[in-house]
Amino acid sequence: MLLEAALMKMVMYVSLVLVVPGPTNTLLLSSGLKVGLRGTWPLVIAEALGYTVAISVWGFFLCTFAATRPWLYDAVKLASSAYIFYLAVKMWTRSRVMEDLSIRPISFRDQFVATLMNPKALLFASTLFPIEAFRSSQVYFTAFALFLVVLAPIGLGWSCLGGLITSRRAWAERTSTLLRGASLVLLMFSGTLMYSILKS
Repeated sequence: MLLEAALMKMVMYVSLVLVVPGPTNTLLLSSGLKVGLRGTWPLVIAEALGYTVAISVWGFFLCTFAATRPWLYDAVKLASSAYIFYLAVKMWTRSRVMEDLSIRPISFRDQFVATLMNPKALLFASTLFPIEAFRSSQVYFTAFALFLVVLAPIGLGWSCLGGLITSRRAWAERTSTLLRGASLVLLMFSGTLMYSILKS
């Protein structure tokens, strides 16, 4: 009963964290703007793979290893900040060539790496996932199955939002501006991570 309650609590809080705008959701939105849901749904798979790997690594190894090496948390934040800054610049420059529909805004690899380095994964592993998930294979697979059930519709929702915006002609004409706005969101997120490192 306690484990079931912990898993249900995990589902509730994970859904709240996943729906919040961040680098991963911003990339899904920008791809939805560019190529619609049909071209974007593989990125949801990349997101799922990225979170699965990152959460597993944090849960099984890094959380314990970093207990005596607190600098690791800052190292991860620094790497995340640098990569998200790179994605922000990349999105800004690509917004200038929106008329070329052969160019995809975000690749599968970009989405996977951005998710892999997303600080949300550390939050999930260290706080939201029950500790039993990293001690029992049965609980591990159950927890991740629930996590993916929550992640899929949220990821597709962000992708659909981009497609819906593009389907409106008035909005479609401003796609370049919207992508630049999204790149600024990524830039702000990168800056926030850097500030948290300097503050600590």
